Amino acid sequence: MADPNLATASAIAFAVAEIMDFAVYEPLRQRGLLLAMLASNAVGLLVDSLLFLQLAFDSLDYLPGQILGKTWMTLAAVTTLTLLRRTKRTPA
Repeated sequence: MADPNLATASAIAFAVAEIMDFAVYEPLRQRGLLLAMLASNAVGLLVDSLLFLQLAFDSLDYLPGQILGKTWMTLAAVTTLTLLRRTKRTPA
């Protein structure tokens, strides 16, 4: 079981980051899925990391590592989705 303070910090950071992610994604969706995904994930990961670290630990010491790890995961997901979309478009 997680410490209640960590759980609360995580829930708040997640909720705010998801709202910000949605606020960025929706207007950009019409301009292209890739652009919308990259921009919304960049905002979401930054907001999530900033809020969680500040609320949970009252410190941003680990912010660079949080951002780096989440950025790598975002790039991996975007790459995978792009490859899957291309595979579905290519006739066998």
